[in-house]
Amino acid sequence: MERYKKIMYTFLASTSLCGLILTSQFSVVNAVDTVSNAAKDPTEVPEPINRSNPKTVAINLVAKEVVAELTPGKQFWFWTFAEKKGDVIGQATVPGPMIRVMEGDTVVINLTNDLGNVEPHNIDFHAGFGAMLEDIAVGQTETLTFKAKREGTYIYHCSGEGMPWEHVAYGMYGLIVVEPKGGLSRVDKEFYIGQGDWYIKQGIEPYPDIDGYSLDEDKASEEQPDYYTFNGHTQALADENIYGNAITVNEGESVRVFFVTGGPNKGSNFHIIGQIFDKFCPGHSRTIIRNEETAYVPPGSAATFEFEASGPGDYPIVDHALFRATKGALGYLHVK
Repeated sequence: MERYKKIMYTFLASTSLCGLILTSQFSVVNAVDTVSNAAKDPTEVPEPINRSNPKTVAINLVAKEVVAELTPGKQFWFWTFAEKKGDVIGQATVPGPMIRVMEGDTVVINLTNDLGNVEPHNIDFHAGFGAMLEDIAVGQTETLTFKAKREGTYIYHCSGEGMPWEHVAYGMYGLIVVEPKGGLSRVDKEFYIGQGDWYIKQGIEPYPDIDGYSLDEDKASEEQPDYYTFNGHTQALADENIYGNAITVNEGESVRVFFVTGGPNKGSNFHIIGQIFDKFCPGHSRTIIRNEETAYVPPGSAATFEFEASGPGDYPIVDHALFRATKGALGYLHVK
């Protein structure tokens, strides 16, 4: 609560407007959006790279705090990333928007800390050397520019206030892929999945009137999660009313999955029951492990998986630490 007060007092002290406008601004800062869920559509994958010459790629991101359903019947105070195109802020999701660039590109990230937030936020890209921003105050925008020098699939995340464990635990992570010149090999379908572990307690400190949950730091410190998610909800890839039918392919199609483990604590033992990964790439696209059944992706890391969809049916997507399925680490691949 003291940190929340400090943020608000700093805001009030720095405002020189009259009392009426000051009151209005204060109410805006206190506002929090309530949405049905923060689940990420696994089909929201940027277009593949189809060029060989480096260029400048600019992405506008917004750090957005929302209250949304984490599991049926329980609302959670998510901290997320959303993409802004023009004047329109996209959906706040976990994981955040997937970013796609080419080796040699100059990447420009404009990050805005939404006026409705109460926390300072920033961003850290594992895809670049020293590619991170300092904390951004509520309502402010800062720009990060870095060179994508090394091909691979990487996590990005918030590390605000020098406490990345807290900001990641609230959901602030996503994936950036740095493709080789000319792009990756072509496949028929691509999907984007992110796994996280969640530690919750009743109550949202800045919003005592909201019936919801927030981070339980004691549980997180002891690494005893209440839930696991694929794409920001315990049923995101299992419930047809969310994205349970989204990962659908035809028999024989080549499939690529971009996968990020946000954590904050637990790695993912990624497996699709009934399928075999033709390629598992934990780093460079030429660093290939073939015919992999289950592959470990550590927290704070990302990888790509490729396979040919074999045999019509509905195949469970799991973390092969299988009791995690009962806590939410479960989805489905549908092969027609």
